[in-house]
Amino acid sequence: MSRLHDAARTDARTIGVSVIMSAALRHRLSGGADGPRRYALPVGARLADLLAVIGIDAATDLTAAVDGGLAERTTLLRDGAEVLLFAPMEGGAEAEGEATIG
Repeated sequence: MSRLHDAARTDARTIGVSVIMSAALRHRLSGGADGPRRYALPVGARLADLLAVIGIDAATDLTAAVDGGLAERTTLLRDGAEVLLFAPMEGGAEAEGEATIG
């Protein structure tokens, strides 16, 4: 399970996914460069597997989307999937004790 460098895969037992992380999440990880990153995973990998490869602890609170839809850690990934990862935001009306629309 290694990072792809935008090279064509030759191993039919792997898939390639593109990952975009929010700035807050990138800063928590070492080497958090801007822009999408590509990762190679085994066929049948789920979002939890990708998070482990990236180095995101299983207990980390985050929101994920795969190909534009909200995703759970059990979501199966496909070759060419686009994964968006966001850390929760702090602050705002709720943090100040004010009512929010719910």
